[in-house]
Amino acid sequence: MIPFLQNLLGRGWSAFRLRRHWPWVLLAIGLPLSLPPVGSGCAGFLAWVGGLVLLVQGLHWIWVRLLFRVSRRLWVILALMSVLPVAALALMLLSLSWLGLGAQVSRSTQQTLGAWEEALKAANGEGSDTVALQALRTYGDAWIEHHPALPEGVPDTFIGMVWADSHDAGPKGTRKDTYLRAVRKEPRGFRLLSLSLGVLGDRAQALAGGQVVFHLIPRNEGLAGKHSFKIQAGGRTQQEAPILVGRGAIIATWTKGQPLQGAGMFAPFDLPPLAFTITEWSTGQPMVLTATPETNLYALFAGFRSGERQALSEGTVKAIAFVVLVLLGLILAQTLAAVLGLVLAWSLGRAVNDLHGGVHRLSLGDFSARIHPRGRDQVAQLSSAFNEMATRLQTAASEREERLRMEQELRVAREVQMRLLPDLEALRMPSVRAIILPAREVAGDYYDLFPLFDGALAFLILDVSGKGTSAAFYAAETKGVLSALDKQSLGPVEVADRLNAIWCQGHDRRLFLTLAYGTFHPRSGRYQFVRAGHPSAFLRHADGLVSRLHPRGIGVGLTASRFRDALELNEGILEPGDSLIFYTDGLSEALAPDDTFYGEDRLEALLGCPSEDLQASILADVVSFSQGRPLEDDLTLLILSRGLA
Repeated sequence: MIPFLQNLLGRGWSAFRLRRHWPWVLLAIGLPLSLPPVGSGCAGFLAWVGGLVLLVQGLHWIWVRLLFRVSRRLWVILALMSVLPVAALALMLLSLSWLGLGAQVSRSTQQTLGAWEEALKAANGEGSDTVALQALRTYGDAWIEHHPALPEGVPDTFIGMVWADSHDAGPKGTRKDTYLRAVRKEPRGFRLLSLSLGVLGDRAQALAGGQVVFHLIPRNEGLAGKHSFKIQAGGRTQQEAPILVGRGAIIATWTKGQPLQGAGMFAPFDLPPLAFTITEWSTGQPMVLTATPETNLYALFAGFRSGERQALSEGTVKAIAFVVLVLLGLILAQTLAAVLGLVLAWSLGRAVNDLHGGVHRLSLGDFSARIHPRGRDQVAQLSSAFNEMATRLQTAASEREERLRMEQELRVAREVQMRLLPDLEALRMPSVRAIILPAREVAGDYYDLFPLFDGALAFLILDVSGKGTSAAFYAAETKGVLSALDKQSLGPVEVADRLNAIWCQGHDRRLFLTLAYGTFHPRSGRYQFVRAGHPSAFLRHADGLVSRLHPRGIGVGLTASRFRDALELNEGILEPGDSLIFYTDGLSEALAPDDTFYGEDRLEALLGCPSEDLQASILADVVSFSQGRPLEDDLTLLILSRGLA
């Protein structure tokens, strides 16, 4: 056990870096010293700093490592589609409840005030003061005053709320209060029938549960008269409802009842204020009286509590239980939806993160990267497609490596083939020009030159059937065979015949080659050659006249018995300035973009034109004719010329 702990501590110390692990150091030092009996405040501060830093680092690790980038977007979408709608719905329900509760308090208060106004109006119609007061005995404190005249601006048929001096004010001064007042004209003046509104505040307080704050503000007639809307009050009748607007300083404020206590969910809050039109009695000016009720959840649901004088009915219990179950169901459904959304976001984010990692590995050249598909959705299909793509890339990479290896081998083969060609500069024969242009990496064409003892030159140009490496191999084989023959004592016919005999012994009849072989003496200009199935040669005279040389002959390897009899020897003498032109069918069969052949006629016409460099002129004309189109077959050109004396 001790060696294990020592090993663990050793590995931990070797991995420890103060610059990276300093929060752990603060937490490890500060936490023990902040506990009793030491209880150091400085140590506690260090522990808090270390803990907060570790918390931030942990949240950052969760955000970077666990919450994939795509999941962050999904979680934002989840919040926008679930949390925000729930919050908006809760806010809407709270707002509607707030407005509905305020509307109920306002409606009950307004109905009470309307009933009192109707009772005051009926009592004001009584001629006797005693009868009038008797009619208002159930509505509260009422009294009658007689005045010879009314204040300016008050009509003699006035009925409504007034802000007037209190009738029971003491000797120290006049106190004002709100009343309902009705005016009745009499022979010697006016009768003022007043009803106290103290019960009205008690009514609003009883409905809301808390205190009611009253404010008296001067009314702005200009704005109030312009703002109104139509309301339908039962049936189809509509009436204008003015908007009461108060402007200026508050004239008076007072409260009714005691403020509510509570915190958190049971904290008191104000309901929408009630507005009443009231008249300042001494001046007749209109004013606005606002009453703002206060309530809280405890006061709202106080009617459901049980006590000595109150009890819960079976219907109430069922309603409460139903509402609680509905709320719990909604909370549970929202929780399950949020958890399911988080799980789906995590799953999708993990799958996309795997794709991101796989693509990153592919970009680094790791074609063995594979992804485990999760589920059956489009992301899983994308993962499967990624695996197929990676497999194909891996196969393509292997094929590419193999192709590069083959190309390297072909480049080596081409270098070897080019080394097999005679070195014209080393031979020091300015009368000979030759070139070979392979259609692929290596050519099936070949040319060779063999100096003879009498100063003559044996020349060869051949074309093996087919293209590529196999044709190049057979061309090299032909060089070996021809090098072994006695070209000094054997004429062109004998050399070609022996080459055919050797070829027929070692190869199938389906493999053949065409060639032109002969000898040429640069000084005398004498030449002789045979043509074994090869394209015609051209004799270009110094005066521009061109002759086509077409002796008989069949290809090497087609027959062993009739080959020699089919050969025809062509011989002659080149005059100074004359040239013999030999070529393979890669020149005459060069294709233009419209798939037309270059042809021997075009070559013959070109040879009839004057040219300082015949080989360069021929190649340039072929390139111009093909317009950049690649060669379909190997092209070899051999020119023997006799210089001017």
